[in-house]
Amino acid sequence: MNATLTEKETPMSRQRHAGLYVDELLRELETSAQDEVSLRHPMTFGEVVGHGRVEQLAAAVESIFSEVEPDHTWSGDDIGGREWHGQFQDYRIRGVTVARRFGQRVQVDIFLASFPAPVRQALHDACRDLIDADAWLLPPGTDAALPPIPTDEVLDAKLPFGLAANAFLTSPVACKPIRGAAYVERLCGHSIVVYGGRANGPRLTAGATTLSLWTGSVAGLPLEVANVIHWEDAQHVKVMAMAMRPWPVVALFQARMQARTLSFLDASYFESGDGATSPPA
Repeated sequence: MNATLTEKETPMSRQRHAGLYVDELLRELETSAQDEVSLRHPMTFGEVVGHGRVEQLAAAVESIFSEVEPDHTWSGDDIGGREWHGQFQDYRIRGVTVARRFGQRVQVDIFLASFPAPVRQALHDACRDLIDADAWLLPPGTDAALPPIPTDEVLDAKLPFGLAANAFLTSPVACKPIRGAAYVERLCGHSIVVYGGRANGPRLTAGATTLSLWTGSVAGLPLEVANVIHWEDAQHVKVMAMAMRPWPVVALFQARMQARTLSFLDASYFESGDGATSPPA
């Protein structure tokens, strides 16, 4: 699917970001009272259903941010996306909100590019009364143990494009960008081993950016990804900026990636002392 809107939002639309652009995207998809609307929170499994509950939960997510600034906009047939940055204390959190229509059902997903502990705590406090307690936790019986790393494994990033020499990647895997084409490709190679084969979803392009949606699997659970690609030219990518959900699966992914990459990414790339897979108390 190709986008038809401009990359950046207009000054008028910058004033309308209620619920991290959930309301704007629902209007764009011409959502009516006859449609079933659902929202999937960045930290939880499952979904909240119903116009009123969706608006309430989206407002609660946005409420933790002192300000929200728009970035890129994508639009296609029965789908729309917004990239944004929210300020929480000293953290500038990048997120992506996507709405998709499936007949008379409209599904909204909020992805985050980073999950520092204070932000997780704030999201839990703001939203816990609106979401079932079990939705914040890994399902019973999930194997959270770190799998062994074969010494003879061959990594293949399987990137469908080239990387600019100065390419960099941002991801919930690390708390700062991974810079340089060789490091980005190596990290992507480890990533695909962790999440396995992925199911590709829609791709939307606007100007020099593409929003790519896909789903992998960690410990048998879906890891959902909104990847914003910034192109240097038609064949080469200069930035990949990933956002993910839900948090319990992201935490498993983080832990497995840290175990694999500490040999070439030092400890400064990872949030110190933080690997919890359950919500803050």
